[in-house]
Amino acid sequence: MSREFYRKLVGIGSIFAISIVLFIGVYSQSIPNPSSPPAKQGVLDLSDWDFRGSGLVRLDGEWEFYEDQLLEPSDFRQGTRPEAAYLSVPGTWKGKLADGGMTRKGYGTYRLKVIVPVTDEVFGLKMRSVRMSHRLFINGKAEGESGLPAAGMDEYRPGNTPYTTFFHTGSREVEIVIQVSNHVFVTGGIVNSIPFGLHHAMTKMNGIQLGTDIAMILILGMFGSYHLSLYFIGRRERSYLLSGFYMLILVVQKSLFGEKILQRTLPDLPFEIAYKLLDVSEFLSAAVIILFFCTVDPRLMSPRRRKAVLAPLAVYVAAVVVLPYHEHIQAKYLFYVYLGIAILCIIGRMIYLYGKSGGLSSERREQALFIGGIVSLLLFLVDGSLYAENLVPTDLAGKFGVISFIIFMNILLAVRFSNAYAKTESLTHQLTISNQLKDEFLTNTSHEIKTPLHGIMNMTSYLLDDEENNLTAKQKQNLWLIKDTSMKLSMLIHDLIDVTRLKHGELRLQQTVVDVKVAAQIVCDVLQFELAGKAVRLVNQVDSDVWVLADENRLRQVLYNLVHNAIKHTDQGTIEITATVENEAVYLHVEDTGTGIPPERRDAIFEYFEQLDGLLPQDGYTGMGVGLYISRKLVERMGGDIRVAWSEVGRGTSIVFTLPAVKRIPVYREAASAYEELRRVAFDDAPLDIVNQQGDTILIVDDEASNIHSLLTILKRHRYNVVVAFSAKEAMDKMKQHPDVDLVILDVMMPGTSGIELCQTLRTHYSILDLPILFATAKDTTQDIALGFRAGANDYVTKPFDGETLIARIQTLIAMKTSIQEAIRNEHAFHQAQIKPHFLYNALSSVISFCYTDGEKAAYLLTMLSQYLRYILDMDRSTLFVPLYRELELIEAYVEIEKARFGERFDFVCTSDPKLNHIEIPSLCIQPFVENAIRHGLFEKEGPGKVTLAIREGEGYIQVTIEDDGVGIPDDLLYHLSAGERKTGGIGISNIRKRLDTIPGAALTIRSEPGLGTKVMMYLPAS
Repeated sequence: MSREFYRKLVGIGSIFAISIVLFIGVYSQSIPNPSSPPAKQGVLDLSDWDFRGSGLVRLDGEWEFYEDQLLEPSDFRQGTRPEAAYLSVPGTWKGKLADGGMTRKGYGTYRLKVIVPVTDEVFGLKMRSVRMSHRLFINGKAEGESGLPAAGMDEYRPGNTPYTTFFHTGSREVEIVIQVSNHVFVTGGIVNSIPFGLHHAMTKMNGIQLGTDIAMILILGMFGSYHLSLYFIGRRERSYLLSGFYMLILVVQKSLFGEKILQRTLPDLPFEIAYKLLDVSEFLSAAVIILFFCTVDPRLMSPRRRKAVLAPLAVYVAAVVVLPYHEHIQAKYLFYVYLGIAILCIIGRMIYLYGKSGGLSSERREQALFIGGIVSLLLFLVDGSLYAENLVPTDLAGKFGVISFIIFMNILLAVRFSNAYAKTESLTHQLTISNQLKDEFLTNTSHEIKTPLHGIMNMTSYLLDDEENNLTAKQKQNLWLIKDTSMKLSMLIHDLIDVTRLKHGELRLQQTVVDVKVAAQIVCDVLQFELAGKAVRLVNQVDSDVWVLADENRLRQVLYNLVHNAIKHTDQGTIEITATVENEAVYLHVEDTGTGIPPERRDAIFEYFEQLDGLLPQDGYTGMGVGLYISRKLVERMGGDIRVAWSEVGRGTSIVFTLPAVKRIPVYREAASAYEELRRVAFDDAPLDIVNQQGDTILIVDDEASNIHSLLTILKRHRYNVVVAFSAKEAMDKMKQHPDVDLVILDVMMPGTSGIELCQTLRTHYSILDLPILFATAKDTTQDIALGFRAGANDYVTKPFDGETLIARIQTLIAMKTSIQEAIRNEHAFHQAQIKPHFLYNALSSVISFCYTDGEKAAYLLTMLSQYLRYILDMDRSTLFVPLYRELELIEAYVEIEKARFGERFDFVCTSDPKLNHIEIPSLCIQPFVENAIRHGLFEKEGPGKVTLAIREGEGYIQVTIEDDGVGIPDDLLYHLSAGERKTGGIGISNIRKRLDTIPGAALTIRSEPGLGTKVMMYLPAS
């Protein structure tokens, strides 16, 4: 494996190496001859230089320099000026030194006299990098410029774009004058050598240098786009995104550096924008490549350290964007040093990880490529910096570094891709084996299940023969239910086996002549029990003597799948099986009045596990997803085809399939007519509800008729009233018809509205204490159970049911509900019976005193007292709800008695809409608050007070507000009252809160400020 890998790696590396050698060979032809003589004292003598044989020369050496003067050729008519100094070219202005030099910023004029060997030739020279503006004169004529050199910032315009100029000389002396000024960059001066030579040599050099830069840009752009396309179209690996992004940033950087293709293409591009873009691209690319390295190998540095390393780069990029160019450029080299140190640390970390990974593992190979890539990148960065300062003659090493980096990174990503592909192939092989083992297990298990299942079916058939007529009609009906349920399970097992056989091409058919009417009738009889409780009729409209050439068992299997699918999606109406004969083919239609199929899904329903193409239905109901797929395959194997004939959402569906027609044959007619003699006991169409028992009432909600019958059989033996519903909608209707339901047994998976959704709907009308809900589910994972409890279930039981466990859970839930309700009733009755002795004594004393002073007043008080006592004593202790007007009469009687005793101590105001008088509310839920407001709120207050009772109707609710301006409630007592706790004293308020907690939609809030009063707000459902 490793030897093969290295052989491929060497082959790929050889191709890239040849390409690099060719590139270096071509680029080296653009480098001037290094043996050219230097200039001395402002004169370069090339009289002995063979331009045609030796090529280009560099105008290096000592140039005349005139500091703080921008001189023109006319200023040199007398030759060298007396104030002349000499500066080396190339060279940057690094400041004044003991032996001369030039300040970093300023302006001056360069002059060189070149002596050439011949006259009447076209020469050329190339200006590479002059900081940060210049104007070129040759033999007294202006031949080029970049920017505008000036003594002050007002007229100064920076620019540094390379160009080539050609000129014709009529003498052997060539005078070159260059005005240079720098007011923005760190250093000024002529940075790079100025190539000089004949026209054809200069053209060749210029073409090679431009061509290599353009080639670099194209290569970087191509590979960058390729990596980004790999990320966005295929593999969503972050390394491809970062590497592609990095190469595109390098495209921008290379366009602005070296030959400066972008500035040449857009000569009007502002200097500030171009050089800010260059600085941003340099440091942004560094940040991106560091992220790339950390993505390829997360061990390089932790996320926290990565942020710390990138933070300075982000700071400088932000400074470039915000600050002027001449300010942020001062710190550029400091950040360059920081970047170099960071990359060296990364290289050291890589070498450490490389040494740590032993052997010839794929990880070690990737580490080697990794190190090669970052070393190449470091070479590119270092060479670019050295070339920019003229410390190296060419940027060839930098270009070599970029190409090497691209090579290493692409090989690295290719190796990773190859490893991932090899791993995928291995996993695919393992999955294929696992799938084969699964198919074998499924097939073997299905065959094992078929044995006892057929035993059940055979024993049931034997019992149904009933030669001694010992079975009642009901017993026969139950036996047919067992047989039909077994047949349904047998069909499912056949589907599972057929899926495996179809995948391996092992499905075999035994085609014979089949009577379609008989086959359809058998299917109708088997599935008849599925219609129990549904307003759906299953009709076999196939005419007699319709014969097809088919495998009889497979034909029944196809019809079973189609009819069963129609039953699942039809709540009312009819399901018809019809057949027509046309052109030696029989067209069998299964038509229903169900939900219909959207046009975009009509072809997809016949695909394998089509339900899994999208999200699972929200109702939690999913089929196997193989029935219609198997039906299509079976029909095609029998020489026909299947399709959706028509379908309309909300109206129904018709599925048609064709089979070859054959002539009727007498021997088969006799066999078919034998089935007609077998008559089963018809299923009773009478309602399944049992409502004549003395016990509690249970609502069963399940879409499977077999489950309904099983539960009915269990519950009948325990004398429960049972109400049956086959859907969520029917369940809500049954709850309205039977409001005294004590328990709901709810199936989780149902079409349309799931059991979870139905449970949540019921909880909006009934509390967890009022109506216990028992989930019946085949899913027993902790997640499914937790989902049921979150929806509001009290308990759960798993299918298949164990009768004793089910009854025990039912009895426990009903006993819990009964005991809680009884406890609330007893506490309520005790509360009703609480008549304060001192209140009765004080009220009678007030009546006696008025007998001597005001007889009518005394009579009125006796009437109010008798009304109050009659309400308290005559109230049905088991009644938890009373009309609102009864509660208001009690309050009125109490208030009048208290007013008679205390005179003008308080005022009571009651506002209520008369149309609310007959709405039922919990008994004694308002009067205790009014009594507390008067007795504790006002009588403990100095001076008069006021109690207000307001009752108003909202949208679906009633709001009751009791407010007083009394002494208020202390904070500790208010806390206990709000929490429903009863520390000491009476049970009134705590009992009210308990009763309200059992009413969905009811709420109670108490607000109080000591010394200001108390406000009680109660919300009750209007229904």
